[in-house]
Amino acid sequence: AEIAFVSGGDIWTVPAAGGEARLLVSHPDNESRPLYSPDGKYLAFVSSRTGNGDVYLLTIETGAIKRLTYDDGAEMLSGWSRDGEMLYFQSTSRDIAGMNDIYRVSISGGTPMAVTADRYANEFYGVPSPDGKTLAFSARGIASNQWWRKGHSHLDEAEIWLYHMDSKKAATAYERVTEPGAKELWPMWSPDGKYIYYVSDRNQAQNLWMQPIGGKPTMLTTFTKGRVLWPSIAYDGKTIVFERDFQLWK
Repeated sequence: AEIAFVSGGDIWTVPAAGGEARLLVSHPDNESRPLYSPDGKYLAFVSSRTGNGDVYLLTIETGAIKRLTYDDGAEMLSGWSRDGEMLYFQSTSRDIAGMNDIYRVSISGGTPMAVTADRYANEFYGVPSPDGKTLAFSARGIASNQWWRKGHSHLDEAEIWLYHMDSKKAATAYERVTEPGAKELWPMWSPDGKYIYYVSDRNQAQNLWMQPIGGKPTMLTTFTKGRVLWPSIAYDGKTIVFERDFQLWK
């Protein structure tokens, strides 16, 4: 198993057990958010080589890189569909005041389709459930731009929400998972779709939390200081990797 990460604006990989890192994608512009496909054949990432940030796809075996999005807005990759056919990302290109909507695009290219597009709400870090029927995402506030900010004001606070993609009514399509009053980011699904993991500063320090759908949250890590950033969960659900104090942790 390997972990892809960004250092100095380039993408590197390192064995999950630790060891020597090797350079995978190098470019004068900045690369970010590298995410392996479920089958390990592709690495999707965002690059600023064409402006604010577009989604790209690297074929591991051949080294071929394909551009998938062509928007003027800033885009951030957030997840793969479990069948490896779709990439989920957020974009500021169609909303007001620099807020995000969540889209998906086929790995073969084509027009991105909006998944959530509430005109007056910031919706970001969206990831589909393993069965593809539900989207978990962070909503409200400006933490999509200020994820780096330590501590939180009310402007930084964000909640974890679900969007039921097969729901016919808007009133039942959206479901709030976490309570207001904290900065809660980067939702991740367990393989059975029954739990959501995320980062929260509800107890002042940033930690990883777990919450069963319809249940109460539990804190998984016990950090009293420092940042917990950009977590990613293995497809088997056994490992979460994240950045803390400029190092990789799992």
